[in-house]
Amino acid sequence: MLRWREASILLACVLLAAYFQSTNPSFLSVSNIKNLIDFTATTAIIAAGEVMVLVCGELDLSVGMVYALVPFIMHFAAADGLPSGAAIVLALAAAGLIGLINGAITTLLSVPAFVTTLGTMFLINGLTLTISGGFPVEPHAAAAFTTALGGIAWTRLAWALTIAIVLQFVLNRTRFGLHTIATGGNLVAAAEVGIKVTSIKIRNFVLCSILGGFAGVIERRAGTSR
Repeated sequence: MLRWREASILLACVLLAAYFQSTNPSFLSVSNIKNLIDFTATTAIIAAGEVMVLVCGELDLSVGMVYALVPFIMHFAAADGLPSGAAIVLALAAAGLIGLINGAITTLLSVPAFVTTLGTMFLINGLTLTISGGFPVEPHAAAAFTTALGGIAWTRLAWALTIAIVLQFVLNRTRFGLHTIATGGNLVAAAEVGIKVTSIKIRNFVLCSILGGFAGVIERRAGTSR
């Protein structure tokens, strides 16, 4: 385990948990762990998608606004009569479209990702404020459906851990992951050996946006149940 690059992070987490527990015996209580999950699970999901973009050498500043926009798309789609599942799929498709736009502008038009995603961040923020009127929404669904999408703290934790583990496997054990690492490590060399670097970057932008949108879905479902 000491050879793993992640071992230092795990060690730091263990040491911090031990310190906080020693200073406050309630730190590792079930109620406090649930509170920590409430504030960190969705952030972890967003971060997992952002890592994929960073690894391939780019940056996505708009994913936080995608996180805010997707629940409204889901809500209005459901209000128009779509089933909850279809509304979520539509909302995540919209998130993927935003990622596709970010990736296409960045790679095909050679606009720096910082500039591209900063622009879409402000655009999405304005769109969200316009369609919401500045007020939050609470999409409704069946209790079982809500629970499966983050209605309880442990479900949100399960989603966050599953996504992190899957993406870790993708990065280290799949062709797409290795091509992502190669693209971020040396763009010219990756292109010369036949890696489709433009496609790799666009797909990672799409993945990042979808995960940001999915985090928004989970957060809204959690809010509905409380």
